[in-house]
Amino acid sequence: MEIYGSRITVEKLWEMSDCQLALEENRPGIWGHCTGQISGLGCTLGFCMTPMPKRKREGSSRKPKSDICTVLRRHLRQGTNLGVAIPVLSAHIDAIRSGKRPPGLTEKQIQAKFRELSAQFFNSEYHPTYLHRAVGRFLAASENHYGIREELLLGVSVLDLERLLSELLDSLRAAYEERQAVIAKLKETCSLPDGQIKERYDLIASYLRQLGGNRGEMFEVVSFAVLREYFRTFGFSLQRFSTTHANDGGIDFVGGDAIYQVTADVSLQKLRRDLAKAPGTKRVLVRPGPATGTAEIRDENILEVIELKDLLSHFISWLMARDSQSKQAAHIQRVLKTALREFRRENWAQSAELAGQDDQEGGGLHVALSEL
Repeated sequence: MEIYGSRITVEKLWEMSDCQLALEENRPGIWGHCTGQISGLGCTLGFCMTPMPKRKREGSSRKPKSDICTVLRRHLRQGTNLGVAIPVLSAHIDAIRSGKRPPGLTEKQIQAKFRELSAQFFNSEYHPTYLHRAVGRFLAASENHYGIREELLLGVSVLDLERLLSELLDSLRAAYEERQAVIAKLKETCSLPDGQIKERYDLIASYLRQLGGNRGEMFEVVSFAVLREYFRTFGFSLQRFSTTHANDGGIDFVGGDAIYQVTADVSLQKLRRDLAKAPGTKRVLVRPGPATGTAEIRDENILEVIELKDLLSHFISWLMARDSQSKQAAHIQRVLKTALREFRRENWAQSAELAGQDDQEGGGLHVALSEL
């Protein structure tokens, strides 16, 4: 409604004061031209209410805020998510190109393709949890077949899907190649003379500060390696496990009656998800920075928070001081070897070599922190 050149609603005017509204309809039966007066606000305003344009009804044809391209790009480099998504996406494209309706894939078919991708890019055994997570996010189930949710395909062309498929595969390839480069650098640094302690420290510190990449995998693996060696020196064994079937690089530690939950994500949402994984369990949070919202939640099960500055200024510094006294990189060397072993676990091609090393080094990551 226009009142002396200004757009304002009748409802708004009514809220502004105890207005008395009198309308004289020129065209009864429809909401059209109306004239009248609003008395109040210390004056009488004349107005003319012009017809309102019809609003479009919200229907299924309306394009959603997210499409399949947007959704799957959130999972770039994540093997367990893309190991499920890529087979279904590839089959969908093939069916469209053949002029057929995409039938979706069975879980058995998805599992077979998952293993092929795992052998090529990442080391992960298939688990039904990966498929269950995808349902609702980007897949829909129908008669034991799984296909892309139809609403996520609105406005998306086959060319868009083909470009998306190429991008997803490239992200897995890039993650694998970067991990290989990390392994090569760790091997090179481990081979340095025993007296070169600072060079080893510099590499560990630089890796801890790398929070990007595959969901903060670098920070998670190296922080585990540091804490494991620190506690080992006091006669305890800190071991790796996962509270759930994790999405690539997910890593937690077991310590006595507590869980060490480590992540590069310091958001309040992530903290709440972590607390929900094992309700009622004591835990230590390992984060690169202040855990946003920790004080707000005030959970009695949060025993302590270890930040990046603590890892560098206390835990690694203590190990460095002991190595400097002995003039040998004993502790720092073990940190590097633990990190190397963990990164190798993510590479299928390294699994046979790793198995032999674990036998020699007493490797095993599923024991609680306990007195030796």
